[in-house]
Amino acid sequence: MTDYDITALILTEHDGFRRQFAQLRDSSDPDELAAQWNDLADRLEVHASGEEAVFYPRLLRQVPAEKDDTVHAVHDHNKIRTAVQEVARHEVGTEAWWQAVAAVQEENSEHMEEEEHDMLATFRDEADSSLREEIGLAWLKFHEEHAHARGLSGRPKDPEQYVEQVSGEPADK
Repeated sequence: MTDYDITALILTEHDGFRRQFAQLRDSSDPDELAAQWNDLADRLEVHASGEEAVFYPRLLRQVPAEKDDTVHAVHDHNKIRTAVQEVARHEVGTEAWWQAVAAVQEENSEHMEEEEHDMLATFRDEADSSLREEIGLAWLKFHEEHAHARGLSGRPKDPEQYVEQVSGEPADK
């Protein structure tokens, strides 16, 4: 794998999310927690939007059989987005806030595990290294353009409609 392989870049971000969630537990200062959380929430949105804009369309072109997994992944992104919005309803550092953060962590962890074992592994097997690198470079450009979730709505997407739009074929229902 090259440094720009899309599968490696996504896996690296997944590891970063795991570390960031763990680091939240190291602080009790509300201002520090708020800053750490806001950074993590932005990174989660950039990651989800990046997968939807850059990775999943190419995955579906390369491996059309991944439609069901892609529908499921976009549904997961929607659950993560909703959970992130719930965190904002609570005062930073309160028990309710921590419970909401834990819900985001749980949704995100389940999504990452499924993606790592299914979609990323399949794509790594099906796509040659030059395609993976091409997509990785587009991924990095997307992240640069949308640092701190700049220009991203964070709104949920209809998973079936999304797959139909990017694949040109209806999602299997």
